Amino acid sequence: MKTWMKATMAASLAAAFLAGCGKGDETPAASNGSPAAGTASAGAQTLAPVELTWYYPLSQLQGDQETVAAEVNKITKEKLNATVKLMPVPIGDYVQKMNTVLAAGEKFDILWTGYLLKPEELVRKGAIQPLDALLDKYAPQLKKDVPQVMWDGLTVDDKVYAIPNQQINGNRLGYIIQKRFVDKYNLDVTKIKKFEDIEPFLEQIKQNEPNIIPFGSSFVSAAQGVNSDQMWVLPGLDDHFYVKKDDPTYKLLRYPEEDLVNFKLASKWYKAGYIFKDAATAKMSDYETKGQMAVIMNNVLKPGVEAEVKGKNGGNEVVVVPVTDWFSNGYSATTNQALSRTSPNPERATMLLNLVNTDKQLYNLLCNGIEGTHYEKVSDNVVKAKADSRYKPNMDWIFGSVFNSYLKEGQPANVWEETKKINATSNVNPIGAFKFNSEPVSTEIANLNAIWGEYKKGLTTGTLDFDKTWPTMYDRLKKAGEDKYVAEVTKQFNEFLKKKGLVK
Repeated sequence: MKTWMKATMAASLAAAFLAGCGKGDETPAASNGSPAAGTASAGAQTLAPVELTWYYPLSQLQGDQETVAAEVNKITKEKLNATVKLMPVPIGDYVQKMNTVLAAGEKFDILWTGYLLKPEELVRKGAIQPLDALLDKYAPQLKKDVPQVMWDGLTVDDKVYAIPNQQINGNRLGYIIQKRFVDKYNLDVTKIKKFEDIEPFLEQIKQNEPNIIPFGSSFVSAAQGVNSDQMWVLPGLDDHFYVKKDDPTYKLLRYPEEDLVNFKLASKWYKAGYIFKDAATAKMSDYETKGQMAVIMNNVLKPGVEAEVKGKNGGNEVVVVPVTDWFSNGYSATTNQALSRTSPNPERATMLLNLVNTDKQLYNLLCNGIEGTHYEKVSDNVVKAKADSRYKPNMDWIFGSVFNSYLKEGQPANVWEETKKINATSNVNPIGAFKFNSEPVSTEIANLNAIWGEYKKGLTTGTLDFDKTWPTMYDRLKKAGEDKYVAEVTKQFNEFLKKKGLVK
């Protein structure tokens, strides 16, 4: 970025920060007792130095994390007089880690929220803070850039509690298959219309490729699209409440047969030897990065995904096979950033998130690392990760708006335009605006989640026999407060239907 552009942005950010002061000439940063910094750039010199702490998940921790963090801090120090303590957590440990951090009342600033850690539940726990005033004062550009439907999706009790990482808002479920096996076994992907249609191919892999896992991932739930042609999911809950698309009464269903079919299919495939025997406990990303998984299920087969996942498949080219059409809840709060209630510097943290989402240099540093060290530029806006790179998270959607991402080699030049088009035209869930207040049944939800935590990995990988497991599990769910939870969801949902005029 040119020097004059840096100075202009820094000055505008500082002006926005100062404009938000409500106590005479005292800035929120200065109120912590820190003197104004004399070492920052002209635009940030009026801001006291602070350190911000940011928690987020990654599929794998990166070897050069600290090297990249040092480069990130050069930018944030110059523009915000802030350093950032980046705190990546292995994605499988993220929920437990953040629950521990929050329960301890640890002081930190930013945490990733989304499908693993739902913003609404964090609001009810008092763990995160509202952002409306902060966005107006310290992130006006970010606020303007985000479509209103996304802000609506992150609103609880009429207040915004998270900042969306803009990406594909729709879902399209299907398979990602290594092309070398598609070619070798002459797989006609046009004949795969439902999930079971892949079984003969999985059998071929099992019989002829001893070092390859035929189906190398767990199943996703019907809520993510397996039966999206038949049912709508009630969002923001535990993915097991539905209404049938052809039901004008919007009768709420809990654990219908269509929801459980995936667990049964996973059990069948595990017994057939298509799923790795230690799938419930093994670190599957290790096998994936070595190209040892022939077929993977994916719930967001977005434009350009082939190039994005190539590196995750040992560098092997892949073929995408959709099984559902595009559908959307409007915005279902899948990936976002929130501010901790304990943040010592919420103003500066908001400024940081504004910068990450508006400064392409900073954003791509977080996503791709350092040019020449971790990746090479193929052209002005296209990058290729170095084979020996020690920093390639391949999770751009964790950090901010993917519309600021450099394209991965092989991605279409119009990938972001196509993504925005899908966001605007996906079949939208008519009950996607439902917001559940979990407070009346918070204890029951905690107990039910604990039981699901014991069983879900085994059910989605097939390592637990569904027919033998489900009766015992369901009995435990009942004893843990299942009926009270369902009654509360039903009550609030019926109120929502009447308020929206969907039923009389």
